[in-house]
Amino acid sequence: MELTGKILRTAALCLSMWGYFFAVFRFGKVKIWFVPIVTMAGMGLVLFWGALAGVLKQTAGLLLLGGLAGAVSFLVLLCRKRIRLPGLSLFGVCFAAGIIVFVWLTLSLKLVHYDNFSHWALIVKYLLSADQLPGADTELIHFRDYPPGSSLFIYYICRYAVHSQGVMLLAQNSLIFACFFSVFGIVREKRRFLLYSFLGMGCAVLSYLNLTIRINSLLVDFLLPLLSMASFAVSYRCREEKGKLCILQILLLGYTGIVKSTGLFFAGIAGVYALWKIFRQEKASPETILQGKTAPGKRIRRFLYAVLLVIGMVLPFLAWRYHLETDLAGFTGKFEIGGGGSEGAPVGEALYDAVTRDFIRMALDPEERAVQVFLLCNVLSLAAVLFARLKMKRRWNLGKALVIADIVVLLYHVGMLYMYLYTMPAEEALRLAGFERYACSIMVLAAGMLIMVTVTDMERSFAVSIDERGPYRAYSSPAAKRRYQYGVLGTFLVAVNFLYSEVNGLRSIQQDYANTLPGRVERIVGDHWYEGTETDEKSYLVVASDREGQVSDGEVRYVCRYFLWAEDVDVTDGTDGELLEEADGKYDRVIILDSEAAEYPVYVQR
Repeated sequence: MELTGKILRTAALCLSMWGYFFAVFRFGKVKIWFVPIVTMAGMGLVLFWGALAGVLKQTAGLLLLGGLAGAVSFLVLLCRKRIRLPGLSLFGVCFAAGIIVFVWLTLSLKLVHYDNFSHWALIVKYLLSADQLPGADTELIHFRDYPPGSSLFIYYICRYAVHSQGVMLLAQNSLIFACFFSVFGIVREKRRFLLYSFLGMGCAVLSYLNLTIRINSLLVDFLLPLLSMASFAVSYRCREEKGKLCILQILLLGYTGIVKSTGLFFAGIAGVYALWKIFRQEKASPETILQGKTAPGKRIRRFLYAVLLVIGMVLPFLAWRYHLETDLAGFTGKFEIGGGGSEGAPVGEALYDAVTRDFIRMALDPEERAVQVFLLCNVLSLAAVLFARLKMKRRWNLGKALVIADIVVLLYHVGMLYMYLYTMPAEEALRLAGFERYACSIMVLAAGMLIMVTVTDMERSFAVSIDERGPYRAYSSPAAKRRYQYGVLGTFLVAVNFLYSEVNGLRSIQQDYANTLPGRVERIVGDHWYEGTETDEKSYLVVASDREGQVSDGEVRYVCRYFLWAEDVDVTDGTDGELLEEADGKYDRVIILDSEAAEYPVYVQR
């Protein structure tokens, strides 16, 4: 019966998602490329407001029913032959094949990265157990000030599917896949497969910047820039429909702002581009041309659209800050400006120079992936602009985009340095914790911007346009056709190579899971779930070796707390004989994680 219930809930969830996709496409008149990510972002915002109102469980139920109503309307219209299913295309087949491979692989993956157990997976597990946001007294959730945007969407998927790590990852990766899918929406000429293959190559190459955590993690450093890229694509394609652009961006950018504390920066970059597209006159009417300016009514509407967009973008973030100041009053977050955070005070003035020197050294280190991609993007972009100007006699927008991308990277690094000096706990700031991840995150956005602009420039640069008479006159000469075919083949092979490397990397991580710290802990203690806000009230002492700093940096404690779902967990590396001698009578359970760390006799209280 339990298995049947899970199957029925999962089927209802799938139908509900399809119903929303159909409703947004059919009744919202949204281009198919943007339907998945806009729908998911909208659902995330609805769940967010429901969670703040204290009715998360009820909101999730209403969301499910709303999607099922959309699915019913789809079936009714299909039976009446008022709609028809879309046909197959070469791009659609390729993209679907890639999705199937990654979905199959994702379901068998397990969480490994340390930060999953300190927050990202921990908050999802709490939401699934309690159906509410953690309160000020929820000691198990250490970083209660982190925005829950992506976590709430994962909660919704897992609530009606299975509470497994594989489904958590699938829910997160569905957001990533939806962002990638939306990026392809910038292509207007669907019969130019080179544009799709070039975009596919670019998106696949971005995985090089995500090697630190890959997609077997619930961390959002890869998701944030992809949401911004999806927003760019929406602004570009909907630039002639200002009202629709405003509504879609409110959903996308409002959601981006609550995915992480730095989400507002990524939303702001995309928001500036959206505002520019709102105010820019794309197509002027004859009357406007004679007047030499935009009609007053249009200017007022665009101003109102801009105001609504800005409000919609920042309102969820401000609501979250208000929640922290009221419902979590007195709680001090990890990155509180001025010091005194939950993890300790930031570095003092005496260490400013040392941290700054280390930061600059890493920011310019050619062995860092972010630096390599930064240099490569600049060299290739400049070469492409010069080639287009000198050989093709065309002015590409890529040069302007390169300047903007470099400025964005510089500003983000300035913000990173500020964080290390003034808000991050000293112990983490001195070792520049997370630097590679943060730097790669902004480079994903910068590189993605350049790839998208290059594609739009390429699309405008074909010598012959494909007209209504068909693609047989799409090339200026047989030689041009051969170059086009070689371009398709080359970009397609590069994309497949990077994706194949990503799949092999994930499979290798999957096979080695048993030897990882989470794998060893799960094998020993299992994965415990409790109803509501209940937790394991036993006290635990975990004995583990401090190899790779797993004890000193708190990793063992976080991982054990996640799988035991217990607050009272102490960890020792086995060198503290007095602590071990006091274990008898002080702890309910003692867990020997690494036998080589147990240098003294340990008596376990039963």
